[in-house]
Amino acid sequence: MRKLSALILAAVLLLFGCSQKKVEISLDGEISEPRQVESEHSPEDSADGKPLIEVGAQDTIKIMVRADGAPGMYLGEDGEVHGFYVDLERMIMEEMGQAYELIPYDDVGPVIQGIKSGFYTSALATPDLPDYRTFLDLSLPYEVLHYTTFVRSDNTDIGGDTREEIIASLFGKTVGAQARGHIYQALRDYREIELREYPTTTQALNDLEKGLLDAVPDVERIGLYYSRLNGWDLKTAGVPIIEQNICTSFSQALAPSLLERYDTALQAIINDGRLESLYGDYFGSMDAEDKPWL
Repeated sequence: MRKLSALILAAVLLLFGCSQKKVEISLDGEISEPRQVESEHSPEDSADGKPLIEVGAQDTIKIMVRADGAPGMYLGEDGEVHGFYVDLERMIMEEMGQAYELIPYDDVGPVIQGIKSGFYTSALATPDLPDYRTFLDLSLPYEVLHYTTFVRSDNTDIGGDTREEIIASLFGKTVGAQARGHIYQALRDYREIELREYPTTTQALNDLEKGLLDAVPDVERIGLYYSRLNGWDLKTAGVPIIEQNICTSFSQALAPSLLERYDTALQAIINDGRLESLYGDYFGSMDAEDKPWL
């Protein structure tokens, strides 16, 4: 009887062990089994013990692109994404020989969740912040961005000659920032500033124009671009208050080989001057203060 019970238990365990398969869920809701990637190495595990996802050159990676971050990245009227970061990414993908898909977004929240799970692979132009490094892997930096404070043109009480003076002038004001983003993280410890969160800073700038906010820190070229495009009566107040190294962020659900190949390709593009040449086509000469590799 004991021998028969043991045989039954072994059969049940074998049945369940053989029937477990991973599935992928597509954007349109279809469920399919992923292609198995052969590796001569044993599978690596993530922090929570799950096997990391191996990504080969022939696997199509999903790269998230902000739809309203012109001229760095944006969704054009033709339904395609464009901009400096997009062209740089295409250059890196070609250098890697990597299959890829560029996907626009206008709300960072779902993107973060998708990258955490590994459904999305990466996101362009991510600031290098300690909070982000807790759940993202970051590439080599490829630009330093400087964030200035946008106000309405009739503003007279927000500004200053130093970062400290400008931040002090924001006390008692309502300031727009991307939800849990770099601006939010830089200003959240100042209890005297009321922070209002938005899916993107461009949407916050729209509310600034309407008089619903007092200020919005953003990259100067982004704020000026959308002010001209939409006829917003906005201006910058004082010197930049935030500087950030900009990288591409990757899901920590992925095996590290993809990021290693990405960094190798990016470094080659930096070394031979292609990045600076592309930057020049969009923005003019790349100053030393904009180069994180110096």
